[in-house]
Amino acid sequence: MADKSEVKKDLDFCSCELEKYQNLSRTGLSRDELITIDSIIVRLKGRIRNLRELKGEEPKSGR
Repeated sequence: MADKSEVKKDLDFCSCELEKYQNLSRTGLSRDELITIDSIIVRLKGRIRNLRELKGEEPKSGR
């Protein structure tokens, strides 16, 4: 099992990455690019949820 500092570091990294992808301008992107970005966002949200559970935080409501 990972220690708390490593979990926090990973959680911070994933949260920053998620924010970057959510703030991207989607103007002019192809369908494939949009699907790729959406799949990355879904993967990051899942990883953040797992890290929060590992850290012992209550999951935030809403997705």
